[in-house]
Amino acid sequence: MRQWITFILGFLSFLAVVIIILVLFLGNKPYSEIEEYAIDRAKSEQLIEEVERAYVYTNAKASVTVLGTTSKGELTAVFVPVGDEKMQTLSLVDKITAQQARELVLEEMDVQKILHTKLGMESEEPVWEVAFVDEKDTLNYVYLSANDGQWRKRILNL
Repeated sequence: MRQWITFILGFLSFLAVVIIILVLFLGNKPYSEIEEYAIDRAKSEQLIEEVERAYVYTNAKASVTVLGTTSKGELTAVFVPVGDEKMQTLSLVDKITAQQARELVLEEMDVQKILHTKLGMESEEPVWEVAFVDEKDTLNYVYLSANDGQWRKRILNL
């Protein structure tokens, strides 16, 4: 009897792990596909040569930000909207970096842990979105201009 209980518990544990892996894999698949599409589109139009990273950025409209270097070796961001809309490029030379954006947030806010830093477009202006958990364990989003580091928007205590 004890062996049956051990077998059933082991089988259910294995089944739970398999289901969790499947859910995580299948849940992330749409993001992976749209990121690959955006990278291919930016490369095919020769806006970017080497890709460092790409991620989905969502505001009023979803887009994919592709960060990398041009054929001239210049660090560039390409904003690829979902759909067939026009792509925008931004040279990151003389712009605020992700590290600088995080440091500005750390100086002014009570940050326990930074969750992510993403570059995106808000009202035709490039901004860094910094998501973090503060000392009270609440979720916060702040948006800083990539041009000059000025605060654009704060969404606090979620």
